[in-house]
Amino acid sequence: MYPISLNLQGKKCIVFGAGKVAQRRVWGLLDAGAEVTVAAPEKMPACWETARLTYLEQAYAPELLEEQFLVFAATDDSAENARIVRDAQAAGKLVSSATVSPDSTPDFAVPAHRRHGDVTISVATEGDAPALAGAICRELEPKLASYSEICTCLGILRRTWKETIPDDFHRMQLLRMLTEPKALELFQEKGKGAYLAYASSLADGEMPAVKKAILMVSFGTSYADTREHTIGAVERAVQVAFPEMDVFRAFTSGMIIRKMRRQGNAVDTVREALEKLKQQGYTHVYLQPTHVIPGEEYDRLCADAAAYTGAFAVMRIGKPLLTETADYPALVQAMEQDGVIRKSAEKAYLLMGHGTPHIINQAYPAFDYWLKRSGFDNVFVGTVEGYPTLETLLELLKEHHYREVVLVPMMLVAGDHAQNDMAGDDSDSWKSVLERYGYIVTPQLQGLGAYPAVQALYIAHTAHMLEQSPEGGETR
Repeated sequence: MYPISLNLQGKKCIVFGAGKVAQRRVWGLLDAGAEVTVAAPEKMPACWETARLTYLEQAYAPELLEEQFLVFAATDDSAENARIVRDAQAAGKLVSSATVSPDSTPDFAVPAHRRHGDVTISVATEGDAPALAGAICRELEPKLASYSEICTCLGILRRTWKETIPDDFHRMQLLRMLTEPKALELFQEKGKGAYLAYASSLADGEMPAVKKAILMVSFGTSYADTREHTIGAVERAVQVAFPEMDVFRAFTSGMIIRKMRRQGNAVDTVREALEKLKQQGYTHVYLQPTHVIPGEEYDRLCADAAAYTGAFAVMRIGKPLLTETADYPALVQAMEQDGVIRKSAEKAYLLMGHGTPHIINQAYPAFDYWLKRSGFDNVFVGTVEGYPTLETLLELLKEHHYREVVLVPMMLVAGDHAQNDMAGDDSDSWKSVLERYGYIVTPQLQGLGAYPAVQALYIAHTAHMLEQSPEGGETR
């Protein structure tokens, strides 16, 4: 489910039913400023006699769906609710249902929520435990009054400072400092007067210093040599390109992090690195992944960074090597420029990607397409844990008359997969299998990160992230 707050002021909404669930929906809609219509066969409940709504004492009819923005099926009949859901969706309306039906799926659910002033909390459990959602709301409800008062104070300060403090970043920093635990505890313990006095002292103080950092995030490798020739090389190239920034490192592979720590080589997770940057007073943090594709590791990176929303004045996440359409021909050109691949009628190049069950595995056959479009008919893309497989590549090689095969890791580093699965001496390695088929095999044990033209692509991705990042906001 996707959480969202809707502006229903003046929007037409209809509720079918007049029971307890329908009554809760109606009061919530009226509170949000919606134009509410209720349709039910029974007489209007007394609780609505003074409410500003339209009550239709009739059974459900499809024509009542016309001109409605939201539809709520809240009758006591689950079959009737299912019919309303199907009809509303056929009419292009967003619809919710008070009951569950196997033959209809509503578009949204109304979470448990509490509101005080301008502060609203909502809790959803994906339908698994609605009672728990209500219990959480009840537990948090006593705190809403003070948070609402803080919200009112911040709104006044924000409007005042917008007129008196022209610098956007300065204002953002002040407001962020007023929502830190220290400031919130001050309000709870000493009240609004002390809180506003603290805000005034902050505004009269010196403008906070701007500290910017680039956090380079890699999957990682425990192979020290290739780590510094690839990951380290990319990081150094980024540091040279952006000398005004401090560059830091984080890995996303828990297995590699644990192994390196056992070896005495500490490396941070994304969350650990962000916590350190926060404690060190960095205001602008830019996370640039060195991942080849935006797969599970990139998703995990984004989730970890989301935990630090609001911790920095600006936080932005860049994109992996192959994310947008233009990235594919750019990588082909970079690999050609660095001599990683060459056009040949006698020699084939097999690129080994990692592969993934993630939907982004399609990036590998897409890159193969761009290679062929660029004239590299002798270059083929395969994966260790996805598609295309080595068996697929063997079938393609049979269609030609290549005698030599060059194996190339299509990975940032030439780590375990490259050294063992690709170029190892075990019988099931790509090298061993190809040699049994009679090919002369030459492994290139150099990860993509070691090549200057590929490093330039990461620099370009970082530059694009920095250029697009709005001052004073947090984006992905």
